[in-house]
Amino acid sequence: MKKQLLNILFLILPFLGNSQEYIDLFSINYGKSGETSFENLSENTTITTFETNITLPIVLNTKYAIITGINFGSNTLQLFPESNYNHLYSTLLKAGIKINHSEHWSGTYILLPKIASDYINISSEDFYLGGAFVWKYKKNKNFSYSFGFYGSTEAYGLYTTPIIGLYYHSPNSRFEMNLNLPSDGDLNYSLSNKTKIGFDYVGRGSSFKLTTGNTRSTYVENNSLEFSSYFQHSFFNNVLLRLKMGFSTNQFEVYPIDQKEVDLHISVLKFGDKRTQLNTNLSSSVFFKIESIYRFNISADEK
Repeated sequence: MKKQLLNILFLILPFLGNSQEYIDLFSINYGKSGETSFENLSENTTITTFETNITLPIVLNTKYAIITGINFGSNTLQLFPESNYNHLYSTLLKAGIKINHSEHWSGTYILLPKIASDYINISSEDFYLGGAFVWKYKKNKNFSYSFGFYGSTEAYGLYTTPIIGLYYHSPNSRFEMNLNLPSDGDLNYSLSNKTKIGFDYVGRGSSFKLTTGNTRSTYVENNSLEFSSYFQHSFFNNVLLRLKMGFSTNQFEVYPIDQKEVDLHISVLKFGDKRTQLNTNLSSSVFFKIESIYRFNISADEK
């Protein structure tokens, strides 16, 4: 049974990640901020986050693989001083294909539809369509780079961002760098076979429709950046536990639903933004997070 599983995973491996010797099939994390103040006001709030990610590839042959999966996330916070806590949810589906074009070049082409809102009276207004394509060049087992593009419809219009990737794993297997700029990045160093320390960041660009009195009158735009350091320990060679501490920029901005006057939105840059923000800006804050990952490792002996 184990040998059959290994054969399947060796087929999957070329289609996932940036030349890593592992596959992350499932992850889940929970985080909470410290007191986060409203700028120039005495009131503050806390931000609670929850995320889970499942990736299920379907291998057709050594050249083609279908990519499927689902991501779910939630944010809980006060958007206005002394208001009730709002719950912002997002469910994203992954459906695409990975193609090995040659020995060194591969491409990922994927649709990313999602439903994002406070999930009160869910309707077609909560549906957004996104997608991405990424081309990767694998120079050797320790180094690869990639480039591509991501786009998604949002409550305010179209969101776009380029993707520039870089992966490096040192020959002694101690240092690892995995960058997908500007959306996320990870640098880590192995203290032992089971323990790592690292630094990562995640850029979040999303929007959520809000319901007030059964009416959709506003939406939230979140363009937060999260920077954190972490300690990681592995159990049974497959389950990773990460303890993280960092800070987030917390940009949860509320706008009237009929205001979508953004000419162009590329990553964190906005051109022609004529909207009127309804809430007070939140300050940056410290957060703590715990994360668990189910990872299948392929050792040299199993190869």
